[in-house]
Amino acid sequence: MKKIFGGFVSVILLGIYVHLIYVAVNVANCVGAVGCKTYVAAYFNDGMAQALSVIGGLISALVIAELALAKPGEAPGARVLDSDASTGAVRTVTVVSVLFVLVWIGAGLTAFLVGLYHPTALPVLTTHGQAWLGLAVSAAYAYFGLSPSAGRGDSRE
Repeated sequence: MKKIFGGFVSVILLGIYVHLIYVAVNVANCVGAVGCKTYVAAYFNDGMAQALSVIGGLISALVIAELALAKPGEAPGARVLDSDASTGAVRTVTVVSVLFVLVWIGAGLTAFLVGLYHPTALPVLTTHGQAWLGLAVSAAYAYFGLSPSAGRGDSRE
């Protein structure tokens, strides 16, 4: 029950994160367009900016932690199941965790790209997109077991 509740809360936070990215992208695109009054800069308020920072950090930390604990080629989140888990449970956890990571990648990449095209329209989106890029690199390092070394290209085994 504890794992189900934790997963449910994580999915809700991801939904809020995606919604905030969606609104921020609409604001940035509108501010960058001449004559647009649908999503003015004030629409994305300080509370939304703070929530994006906090929730974005929580989601990113969860993704990086799960990818760091998963073996390369193994679905993130599969480790939470018992060894005798049913095929349906394994499939459900795999689908949810892979979708979670893909949604995080899509939202973060969108924030990064929109921030490139409209860097001053909504600074919180630009900053978030740039931070996400660094976190995505960290997530890739964690998942593939890579460790930055002094130019030798070593990796963990």
